[in-house]
Amino acid sequence: MTTVIPTKRYSRGDARTIVARFEQYSFEDLHPLFKEGKAPSFDELEGDTVGLMLTLNPKVGWLLKLGSKLLFDGPFARWAGKRFLTSFSENKRGKGINIFQNRFLPHRYRIETYIDNSLSDQSPCLVVSYPHFPSNGFGIRDELRRIDDAIFLGQTFQKFPWGKYKLQGYFVLCALVKP
Repeated sequence: MTTVIPTKRYSRGDARTIVARFEQYSFEDLHPLFKEGKAPSFDELEGDTVGLMLTLNPKVGWLLKLGSKLLFDGPFARWAGKRFLTSFSENKRGKGINIFQNRFLPHRYRIETYIDNSLSDQSPCLVVSYPHFPSNGFGIRDELRRIDDAIFLGQTFQKFPWGKYKLQGYFVLCALVKP
């Protein structure tokens, strides 16, 4: 007999209030929160989430800061979260997509999800990769951990052809009630 543990989820309004609370945290404040988190399950993330880019690494250059501003808060972008579509596990990759507050292109940048060790501390996390950015040249990798019921802290890493993945910033996601 299998026991199903219900997962907590939030309305869109409550989720926006929750993620906004994380704006007060500095880049340095978020490191221990991420480290204490746990790798999430698909049941906890399935469906839509509300997301918010929190802070960039203070060592990031002006060009990356400008690009992030345009991608996450530009008039044609306004990143709003992620949608997790298919199951992932240690042996299986899942699929999803990024959500934007944009009438013309509300869903962009397909994602693949899988459980792996974090680049920052080698403990398990959910890796979100972007298949349209080949990781052998230019890559983006997000890592997620559950830090509370239905709340997930993410790290974003970026790789350029001449180097290794480097931590660029933090974001937060909050799981929404399923329709």
